[in-house]
Amino acid sequence: DHPGKTNSFLVNAGSELALLYNDLAVLESHHVSMAFMLTRKDERVNIFKNVDKDDLKMLRQQIIDMVLATEMTKHFEHLNKFASRVSAMVKEEERDMSGSGKSSPDSASTASRLASPENRMLIKRMLIKCADVSNPTRPLPMCREWAKRISEEYFKQTDEEKRLGLPVVMPVFDRTTCNVPKSQTSFTDFFIKDMFDSWDSFCDVPELIDHLQTNYKYWKER
Repeated sequence: DHPGKTNSFLVNAGSELALLYNDLAVLESHHVSMAFMLTRKDERVNIFKNVDKDDLKMLRQQIIDMVLATEMTKHFEHLNKFASRVSAMVKEEERDMSGSGKSSPDSASTASRLASPENRMLIKRMLIKCADVSNPTRPLPMCREWAKRISEEYFKQTDEEKRLGLPVVMPVFDRTTCNVPKSQTSFTDFFIKDMFDSWDSFCDVPELIDHLQTNYKYWKER
């Protein structure tokens, strides 16, 4: 049920969704609310119908937490927490290896560190965040297609903001002046590189990193 506009647009326009969610994480709140309402309305899509009541409560809390983590105003807060935790875990493993004389980390020890509730939540947040903005790490044809689609969505929003006399929240996405390749490299520099470097340090995703480098070079050359 995404309206094709950003949270800022909905808030500035005084939309019903912004009023409903008090201007806070409007789309993220709406998406997760809509998802749970749909499962209740139709047994055919109720993926939770066989889940124990207590498990469902926990599952619902975690899904809400994950979806709210995709709100980009909190991007660096979540990334910094995750990167700090990964760095600390690496140091802990190196210390344990040094003390035990082993040449590789102990898998049981690593699993124990990862299994803490706090670490599990940080990992799940980062997993969904990486998935949410993963188009720069897709094969080039897919990356190009998503860049075209998201740019057109933002162009339409800018057109609408000008028509309605609203603040233009993304002036770079003016269809008459926008340099799409530059917008892609800037987005990668600002949001993507550090996040996927940190994710790669955690779980080793060389294919994604290769795509990211190929796509970045493609946009840079243009």
